[in-house]
Amino acid sequence: MNIGEDGRATPDAAPAVSTWLERRLGLVYVVLVALTTEPIAIWPIPRSWDLINHWARLTLYRMAPGDPLAALYAVKWAIIPNLALDLAYLALSPVLSPESAIRLAWIASIALPAWGAWRVNRALHGAPQPALLIVPALSYNLVTTLGLINFALGMGLALHAFAWWLTIDRRRRWARLVLFNAVAVALFFCHLAAWAALALIVALYEATAPGRSNWLVRARRGAWAAAHFVAALGPWAMAPPIENRFGGPGSKLATLAAPMFADSATAGVFAAFALALLIVAALATRRAAIVPAMRGTLWGLGAVVAVMPSALGAGDFLDARLAVLLAYLVLSSLSGLSGPRAKQAAALLALAIVALRFAAAAPQWADYQRQAAEFREAIRAIEPGSRALAVAPPRALCPASDAEAFYRGLANFVVVDRRAMVSTLFVGRGMQPVAARDPQFAATPWAPPRADGLARELPDWRDLYDTLIALHVGCAWRPDFPGLVEIGGTAEATIYRLR
Repeated sequence: MNIGEDGRATPDAAPAVSTWLERRLGLVYVVLVALTTEPIAIWPIPRSWDLINHWARLTLYRMAPGDPLAALYAVKWAIIPNLALDLAYLALSPVLSPESAIRLAWIASIALPAWGAWRVNRALHGAPQPALLIVPALSYNLVTTLGLINFALGMGLALHAFAWWLTIDRRRRWARLVLFNAVAVALFFCHLAAWAALALIVALYEATAPGRSNWLVRARRGAWAAAHFVAALGPWAMAPPIENRFGGPGSKLATLAAPMFADSATAGVFAAFALALLIVAALATRRAAIVPAMRGTLWGLGAVVAVMPSALGAGDFLDARLAVLLAYLVLSSLSGLSGPRAKQAAALLALAIVALRFAAAAPQWADYQRQAAEFREAIRAIEPGSRALAVAPPRALCPASDAEAFYRGLANFVVVDRRAMVSTLFVGRGMQPVAARDPQFAATPWAPPRADGLARELPDWRDLYDTLIALHVGCAWRPDFPGLVEIGGTAEATIYRLR
């Protein structure tokens, strides 16, 4: 596509890539995306921090009569964000189990943004560019690894919506206004950050597109663009206040690692830095270029990521989430690599990067399946209807680690397998449609409290809970509280009954 003086994309007289070559690129792209989703086909439990939490919550929506969980949890639907997966499961629950829904959602968290990036790239350039083949390498990022599925789905929808913004006839002003306000409402139910990100991207695109317009015209464009997303303010105004019991651990290091975060922040930073060097080298040697209409948008979004707080209220890893979206947009905006040999080299490089990422992830996924199997076997000692408190080691003895965070998610199998309560299940008002029936549990933090601070954070824990799960991943610590009777355990956790 050509970019006019007003920054709008217009079709070229001849496409930049022939239909035949476009189909070949499309086939390679599909193969690369499919390769990144292979772990879920080989190992059924997604390796993430939070997906078992979603899985456990879905379990509560279709409780059978007499289910012990019904005496512990209540489902209270309301107009709240963060419900994309929940609403999709309700629609598909006649044919899908919670486990199947979770596995499909993890695949969708990879496929939907990848498809959206393809459409944005095609809208900007008139035909997909070979540089886009690097996009599947982003599949294992902070959003998918942490299990932030609702934001991932929202990010995918936002990329599709931006492609629509670029391609739908601007003369259809009222049709565009209705469509994008409908998208805004849909994004509200995915994640507030996804809605805000789309509005920001569109506003930046309209305000910074190259052309001779003065500042007043640009301001008018930005105001009109913002009007396409105001409908989400309606449900937001009707939503109850968000209750948060999870202190945000987000950090700028996580933001730097976010586009390539698969196991640890350190490895993610190195991988993201290597990808950035690859892109900079291609730009410096003029083997690739960023479409002019997107330069202001990318710089503006990058500035927002740089100054944005990592955590705000109930929102966590806010800047890191946007960093992942920024990476998708950067790769979608790249053009170049003309000539059959350059395109073939790009395809081979993309295949090598994706294969390397899959090979690096495979041992970790396999180990996670072993840990999950052992934990699910150990918790068979927990009686249905019990109330389990997960506790982490003292920080002085065992500093927090990424491994601990991955294992913490497994604690929610107590809900799925044993039909019992567990403290790590997110049950916050205005954030989730699930609540503990007994209001006394409202003081329990969702993240396992440190053992040395348990009496301070939860002084009546012995009255509330009858089971203790000590998560001592990679640590020799064991709890020494009086009145504990060991009933099961694994190398990563020990389970006790309280006398």
